[in-house]
Amino acid sequence: MEKTKPASMEARRDRTGGIVRDRLDVLMAEMRREDVPPRLLDLAEELQAAIDAKMKDVPSGS
Repeated sequence: MEKTKPASMEARRDRTGGIVRDRLDVLMAEMRREDVPPRLLDLAEELQAAIDAKMKDVPSGS
């Protein structure tokens, strides 16, 4: 059976670039379990910052 996400998580996904944000969350969780090269973390944070900046410039569909 598939778990359903709370509505607030779906809204966050829509607002923040969704899939990339989810992947960054996974990466940050993995960092706690195993060593992740610092450069990879830097690149992930730069990518998320760029996506967040772009999302601010895009008019919402609602």
